[in-house]
Amino acid sequence: MNILQWCNIDECLLIAETDEIYKKYAGLKHSNESILSLAKLRLLNAELFLKNYVEPLDLFLSVVENFADSSTKDLELKLQDIRTKKIVSKYKFNNKNINWNTWRQFNNNEKDCQKRKKVFDEFIEKTKYISAIIYNRFEKIRSLYSTIQQSTCSNTSIGSNHLDPLSGYLMNEKITYTKFINFVKYMGNSSSKPFKQSLQNISTEILKRNAEYYDDFYFFRNRAYKDFDKTFKKINPVKEVKKILKILNFDLNRIDFDIENRENKYPSPICFFVRIPCDIRILYKSESHYFDLQGCFHESGHAMHASSISPEKEYWKKYYISMGVAEIFSILLERLTKKRIFLKSSIGITDDKLLDKLESRNNFMELFFVTFYSANALMKSSFWKNHLSIEASNLLYSKLVKDFTGIEIPGAYWMLHHILPESIMYVPSYLFAAVRAKELDVHLQNIFGETWWKDKGSGKYLQQIMSPGAEIDLSVFSKLDSDIFLKEILSV
Repeated sequence: MNILQWCNIDECLLIAETDEIYKKYAGLKHSNESILSLAKLRLLNAELFLKNYVEPLDLFLSVVENFADSSTKDLELKLQDIRTKKIVSKYKFNNKNINWNTWRQFNNNEKDCQKRKKVFDEFIEKTKYISAIIYNRFEKIRSLYSTIQQSTCSNTSIGSNHLDPLSGYLMNEKITYTKFINFVKYMGNSSSKPFKQSLQNISTEILKRNAEYYDDFYFFRNRAYKDFDKTFKKINPVKEVKKILKILNFDLNRIDFDIENRENKYPSPICFFVRIPCDIRILYKSESHYFDLQGCFHESGHAMHASSISPEKEYWKKYYISMGVAEIFSILLERLTKKRIFLKSSIGITDDKLLDKLESRNNFMELFFVTFYSANALMKSSFWKNHLSIEASNLLYSKLVKDFTGIEIPGAYWMLHHILPESIMYVPSYLFAAVRAKELDVHLQNIFGETWWKDKGSGKYLQQIMSPGAEIDLSVFSKLDSDIFLKEILSV
């Protein structure tokens, strides 16, 4: 078997697996048994690759990650199922007991902060049901990386260098550990003081009190925009994003939107690259009117990207794109929903006082995002680098969140996050991508003008940038200059 044949087999398996996982996340009829069976087949295929190939390095690193993921698919599914069945409150929302999947919707709609606190405390206490599963899965992943490093890596460009989940992630992102740590700390530290000041002001304004630990990032992400519900209620997010994508000449026949509010549907907006570039699926649950617009545009940016990748590219260059690249275009499109000129000229919102207030709230949420995700990124990297236990992870997480945000949150909260307890790394990618998206936005404005999204030429240009998939040339628009991004959000 040559690499092309191997890739053809793996692509078929990946498409089938992603389709079934999509159904699970969408709250549709699905089969965990099928997901497990497909994961086992991909595991066998990964083993075949690792026995015969060590190059190209990008594919090798992706296969290692898939090997670890497929080997622990049973634990991942167990985590998801127990989380749904055990992370359940005695309190109800829409006449049903609040569970992990409906928690964010409940927080957005519940006016009684004491009730929100009680549900939050319930869920923190119930992390005991999932902590061992999370740890056992990550320990198995760590062990698998170590085994591969000992048996295979001497024949690769990795050589005798250590291979673990963190180093594998950094190699995929093409960034050194030192640069990574310095970047995250600089982002977090630069945003920390202005965020704490802003948090005090915003909390007093919208909550009439200081923020508490149960007022988490996702609560504020919705509550901070409550004042704008009347304005954005009349706006259809899918209609608006389709309008922009059509102007930019993206193929909407390749993108499907699922906005139904099913009970077991995943709580966060998410995009699935089922078959690149022709079958891309977006799903989200309505949380609040303005965030729905942001979330829809964000996931449509992913779809815009995936649907533009050349079908002629090698398998791994289509599907195995670094996470710090994959989030660029989602954040780029989401940025439109925060632009005054876009909201005025394309959405039809002309009230300058309202737009002033919205800009301030958006800057606040960007600061919250940077400080919160800096804490997330540093905890997860330390988890891998320092071989932390769950207890040590909880202590570190609580400290990092307090250092960056000033909020004393129970450390076990990270196990209730939608990314941290499942993904091997991922969370730092949002910080990389936020900076790169700002740089790309500036780059597009320099070429096509301030309203670049109205110019078909910018759509063609973006497609040229995205078409190479994993071979994207970031140097065209990015130097990973965090100051460009920070300058924008520090004007709170």
